[in-house]
Amino acid sequence: MSLALLLATVGPVLEQRWRLLVIVGAWWVAFGVGATLVLRTADRRRGLVLVVVVAAALRIVALAGVPVLSDDVYRYAWDGSVQAAGFDPYRHPPTAEELAGLRGPWLWPDAAGCADLDRPPGCTRINRADQRTIYPPLAQVWFRVGDLLLPDAGEDRAWQGLALVVDLGLVAALALALARSGHDARSVVLYAWSPIAVLESAQSAHVDALAVLVTVGALYAARRPRGVLAGVLLGLATLIKLYPAALLPVVAGRRPRHASLTLVAFAATIGLGYARHAVAVGVDVLGYLPGYLAEEGYAGGSRFLLLGLVGLTGTPAQVVAGLGLAVAAVVAWRSRRAPEVAATLLFGTALLLATPVQPWYALLLVALATLARRWWWIAVAVAGYPVYLAALLDGPIPIIGRVSYGLAALVVVVGEARSCRSSRGVPSHDGSVAPHIPTPGNPQYQ
Repeated sequence: MSLALLLATVGPVLEQRWRLLVIVGAWWVAFGVGATLVLRTADRRRGLVLVVVVAAALRIVALAGVPVLSDDVYRYAWDGSVQAAGFDPYRHPPTAEELAGLRGPWLWPDAAGCADLDRPPGCTRINRADQRTIYPPLAQVWFRVGDLLLPDAGEDRAWQGLALVVDLGLVAALALALARSGHDARSVVLYAWSPIAVLESAQSAHVDALAVLVTVGALYAARRPRGVLAGVLLGLATLIKLYPAALLPVVAGRRPRHASLTLVAFAATIGLGYARHAVAVGVDVLGYLPGYLAEEGYAGGSRFLLLGLVGLTGTPAQVVAGLGLAVAAVVAWRSRRAPEVAATLLFGTALLLATPVQPWYALLLVALATLARRWWWIAVAVAGYPVYLAALLDGPIPIIGRVSYGLAALVVVVGEARSCRSSRGVPSHDGSVAPHIPTPGNPQYQ
């Protein structure tokens, strides 16, 4: 708890520099110890109550300070106010003269406010203010809802509180999904107490937790013959953040009728979500996405840090990464494992191939690993923080990234190997091999 408070109030990244990584690292260690102790307690009910109480306390403590590691919430607030004024969020960047009348003092401080932020006069809190928004249509709906609920929000904590509510809902959904699958609901501790969940949801107020919550619903629907519902839910998640679309092979499944219904429902949901904006602004509906991919090195093939260990960069790295993701998608699609297990393998592999700078992209992976009870995949989430701080502090990103993600990949390989050995020869109901943790009950997937 004290580590969460310390990180929330420690101050700007550029002042604290690598001290932040020490604090985050200590928190990950404390999380590992705490989660292990909870899962070893004899009383499951009291253990679950403890998990929920501490999870809520951690998120409340995280609101003690303004967002430390990300300024994305300011773009959220801006996009919401732009829509409230009757503008399509994809039409103009924040610096456009057409939007000058919307520039309030919270997001566009005066000279004194800019000085407090260590920025020159005329500054703004909004990142990439000369670029159109990158966030998909349903995320824009959420920003508009936030603007309605928080019309005079001149404080970060209003948006942080909104994110806190969503993330606690995600904790409840994960616990319920575990219990209904016949597993120990205390396993939700793997998400509920993890630093990434607290830092990237309540503290930084990222919209990702909402996307993960809807994705969890899609995976739960995929466990039953509900192709339309699963496809719609995954489409909605993709309209919040784009990366849940990677799980389409898992959600569609192998049954032809279920798969076709899922695909049609997914495509229709995406199409309807973008239609209004596409009519209004045309191809500009993509916003800053092409520029973002170029900025992050994906368009040029330099972002694939682990592939760089074998000398691959540029186009060869893009080709190998694409092939690797395609193979992982086919394996996940053909898998007879429970959807959450296949989804963990697929999305975790995607992150190891992409080696992103932004740690919050791994929030979905931690939720999936929690449902699948495959804790070793959380190492990929841990790996994102050294890379992210290296990017913020102009550190040696390739070296740090290859070490960080390389160690995570090693943990994953060892964890998967041990899981395969422990589960070999134990058949499940549908003829597949059971996961590594035996559980009571008689769920559809074991």
